[in-house]
Amino acid sequence: MTLVPAVWAGEAAAPAMEKFTCDGSLFTAMIPSDWEKEEEIIAGRQEKQYGVDLYAPGKKPGAAISLIYFGPDHPRFKTHEKYLATLRDTKDADPAEVLGKVSDTVVNNRYARTFDKKTFAFDPPYAPEPEKIEMLERYVVIPAKKGFYSLKLKAPKGEAKRYLAVFEKILKTFKPAR
Repeated sequence: MTLVPAVWAGEAAAPAMEKFTCDGSLFTAMIPSDWEKEEEIIAGRQEKQYGVDLYAPGKKPGAAISLIYFGPDHPRFKTHEKYLATLRDTKDADPAEVLGKVSDTVVNNRYARTFDKKTFAFDPPYAPEPEKIEMLERYVVIPAKKGFYSLKLKAPKGEAKRYLAVFEKILKTFKPAR
């Protein structure tokens, strides 16, 4: 299996962008202005998990991007290492899922870890015979002095090139505050 190379990210035009500031000013980033935005401020404060989930317009399952800060007092993930280990745990995964290697990267002059994952979505969900759609997931995890950031893209493989361009544009503008 070949994962989509990051170099493809620059080949497609990104949508119009607008500035997003996370609750508590924990980070800022430019995000697509025409994407649906979900921000769980009250639940996030209770769970020590702050950020936004973005959904591309169009058919479902479609592309989604999550920009999340996990506080040091998060009930489940105390460190970015534990979070990465949980993401990479395959004991309950579909045998056809494939994990790429974790590698080092830099986001806005900050050390980060990244990897790709081939997963599947089912359309319609919970149907007796849904269509199995191959998805690309890309994770970028940025350690902070306290807590860490997780940036994630999930997109249908056939549209991954287009959405990697959007994700890369967000990464270039992502500014962590911690």
